[in-house]
Amino acid sequence: MKHLPLAGKTVLVTRGKEQARAFSEQLKQAGAIPVEIPLISISAVTETKEIEECVRELPNYDWLVFTSANGVRFFFSFVRDTAPLPNVAVVGKKTAIALEKRGITPSVVPDEFVAEGLIEAIKPLVKPTDRVLLVKGNLARPTLKEALVQLGADVTDLVVYETKMNESGKAQLLELLKKNAIDVLTFTSPSTVASFMNIMNEIEWQPLLAHCAIACIGPVTKQAAENVGLPIHICPENYTIDGMIKAMETFFQMEGKQ
Repeated sequence: MKHLPLAGKTVLVTRGKEQARAFSEQLKQAGAIPVEIPLISISAVTETKEIEECVRELPNYDWLVFTSANGVRFFFSFVRDTAPLPNVAVVGKKTAIALEKRGITPSVVPDEFVAEGLIEAIKPLVKPTDRVLLVKGNLARPTLKEALVQLGADVTDLVVYETKMNESGKAQLLELLKKNAIDVLTFTSPSTVASFMNIMNEIEWQPLLAHCAIACIGPVTKQAAENVGLPIHICPENYTIDGMIKAMETFFQMEGKQ
């Protein structure tokens, strides 16, 4: 039987409840033992008037830009299937897949799945005065909007969902860390890092993490973790859950050879 590098490794899944299940399933297939403690919760915005107005205006936009699969999910709950869409651009592969499940093929999917990657890909295509509808969550970085404005685009920021800290699993998390029962901490967004540190800020947390490898999904999350003093051991070149799991496997393979 093939040895799985993650066999028996306990991996903490900190992403929101809605997305944790798919991550956990992939971890199980890799031999790991996932422990779900969502550190964030994601919900639709309560005020929907602006969303409804933007949906009515959709035919008058030149570009529709999504920064996440959550943006796709919440935005299209307001859109009729027959609505004509402008050119569609996305930040990452998962967002593109979320659109393709709705029968929509994005015009632009960057090679690098961060805002900076989309800026490079869309720069030759956006004309001055193009109207851009930028669909995002409340914690999205301003990088993409600022770059589009610099290109001369008329950008409408549309927040369709909110990410909030979730401390309901605080006692369970601290207990697991005190028992050295977690092999890998995973962070899939800066907001998961912020929520984790919010839980840790009143205690001396460094000794609790001494036995854990820390994995970040990509450079933006890694930067957020490094900014608060977390040591990062794993960060994939491909900024997806698949890439993250492969990087975790490589890390433990290399550790086993030492």
